[in-house]
Amino acid sequence: MEEQGTIFALDVGTRSVVGLVLERVGTGYRVKAAEIDEHQQRAMMDGQIHDIPLVAEVVSRIKTKLEKRLRYPLREVAVAAAGRTLQTARGTADRDISLLAEVSPEDVIGLQAEAVQQAQRTIITKGEDLHCVGYSVVASKLDGSLIGNLVGQRGSRMEVEVIATFLPRVVVDSLQAVLQRSGLEMQSLTLEPIAAINVAIPANMRQLNLVLVDVGAGTSDIAITAGGTVTGYGMVPAAGDEVTEQICARLLVDFAVGEIIKRQLNEKEIVEFTDVVGVKQRVRSCAIIEDMMPVVDDLARQVAEKIILLNGKPPQAVICIGGGSLTPGLTGRLASHLGLPENRVAVRGREVVQDVTGGPKSLSGPQSITPIGIAVTALSHKSLGFIRVWVNDRQVRLLKLKNPTIADALLASGVSIRKLYGRPGPALSVEVNGKIVFLRGTAGTPAQITLNGEAASVDSPVTGEDRIEVRFATDGKPGHGTIADVVPVIPGKTVTVNGKEYRLDPRIIMNNQEVNRDTLLTDGAVIRYWSYQTVAEVLEYLGYSADPTPRVLLNGVQVDGNASIKDGDLINVNSTSPAVTTIVLNGEPLDLPAGPGSTVILSDLFRYIDIDVKKAAEKKRFIMEVNGSNANFTTPIAPNDHVNLKWE
Repeated sequence: MEEQGTIFALDVGTRSVVGLVLERVGTGYRVKAAEIDEHQQRAMMDGQIHDIPLVAEVVSRIKTKLEKRLRYPLREVAVAAAGRTLQTARGTADRDISLLAEVSPEDVIGLQAEAVQQAQRTIITKGEDLHCVGYSVVASKLDGSLIGNLVGQRGSRMEVEVIATFLPRVVVDSLQAVLQRSGLEMQSLTLEPIAAINVAIPANMRQLNLVLVDVGAGTSDIAITAGGTVTGYGMVPAAGDEVTEQICARLLVDFAVGEIIKRQLNEKEIVEFTDVVGVKQRVRSCAIIEDMMPVVDDLARQVAEKIILLNGKPPQAVICIGGGSLTPGLTGRLASHLGLPENRVAVRGREVVQDVTGGPKSLSGPQSITPIGIAVTALSHKSLGFIRVWVNDRQVRLLKLKNPTIADALLASGVSIRKLYGRPGPALSVEVNGKIVFLRGTAGTPAQITLNGEAASVDSPVTGEDRIEVRFATDGKPGHGTIADVVPVIPGKTVTVNGKEYRLDPRIIMNNQEVNRDTLLTDGAVIRYWSYQTVAEVLEYLGYSADPTPRVLLNGVQVDGNASIKDGDLINVNSTSPAVTTIVLNGEPLDLPAGPGSTVILSDLFRYIDIDVKKAAEKKRFIMEVNGSNANFTTPIAPNDHVNLKWE
């Protein structure tokens, strides 16, 4: 099994993969074993894994070779991601502490992790699917004052500010998929420039305004120091592959041969190769270098522009690492674009790494800095560990932060927090007699969350291997109702006018149509309702003419049209006769009030006849005829119609 105090680290690059096992020895480190292997095909481009099975084959070969040499299996690995489409965010955290106890390293790591979590939430709330891959401390404070190292201090309050780095989740997920195919578990994750700067520019050099440029095959990662801390990270999506592609185009060779030619340019005066049509060629290195200089200059220009953008000015010096930094002419062109002397831009190798011994000769050039940095960063607990949980049966990797919660797991899984709280249904609004009335929708149903089968909430703490099930919230239903919900109950009245009884029920109009109390409301409807309250309203309803004004007796007392009426009142109008419709009912003339302009139908006539219900028991037939033809209840009645309503 893996030994305590050791770490297996992988640098999965665009052109090659470096694996090493590092152990802690006293105050330093020793490389126990290392292996380097190259991709046989272009399985990665610009730092992104494009062919997971092919990359997994290379990782598996390295793992197998290391296991044979070490004689124990490797199960966990520290890795780093390239700075492709890198984003950064700052986060802060503070905590009250006791004056009676010293601040421990664990306290500081936990506080830094809280700051990373705060930065992570800032990024995720922008709706981007990003993953935190590393961080650096910008400032540490004790009781409000800046301090270099919180460990061992005493005070009442400590705080930190970090700059955290984030990558698209696809970058991290593809790296995780490669590890799983290779039988490895991701122990920790950092960013390649963070890992490199941890060993290439130690803390005692960070007062200087320095830039570290890791020129790989697909990307050029940038880290900047000043004032004792790391002040920024960046990335240029161009590196050594662009130079190789230029060589391939000029010399008519495939990519693999182009790589071989590029690596020989610093070593041989004449390069020999066979082009794609089978012709053997001998070309002077200086001629090839001259042909590729426009591409080299463009790469240097892009890196210089990114440095100026991040730093605001040219730095004091630039340290170049990574295999791509060996490209002829690159450091000189970079110095020119930054306005620096050429000796202020230099390629550095293993010699800049302090307190790390051992390892093969192949692990000595500028390409060795990042893999060593990944291992040292993991062993010194400056990288981010993970715990594994499941959200609705989907595996989610959480940063090993202080007291992670279900909310953190949901954020990491991409679940929108809005899905946890059901929104109320929209209200229905109507206008009733000039006033706006709202009928509220129903309340939403909140999400139901369980943790390992038990009811939980978003602030419930989680640990590794926990299983979270979320039944998402449902929104409430829209407001709804009937006329009865917005119009009060108004009793009708029965009045007698000139000896004839009339039933006066309230009237309700919705959107210019007469409705009843059971009619469903529609959003935005305009509703008007009224009842008959005065003598004038009754006479208008019955069709009495207002000119000349009739003489009216209400219960024997003369009144004007504004007099109020109540149920059972007797009204006598002895001036102008009401407008009438004359018909013949069962052979007798009958004068009908014309009403408020509505059509008279057959059913209106039943109030003028007595229907003996006993006749129905005798199985007699009830005749309904208008002008000798069979009729029904809704048949309209016109003046002078002859109507028969009788049993026979």
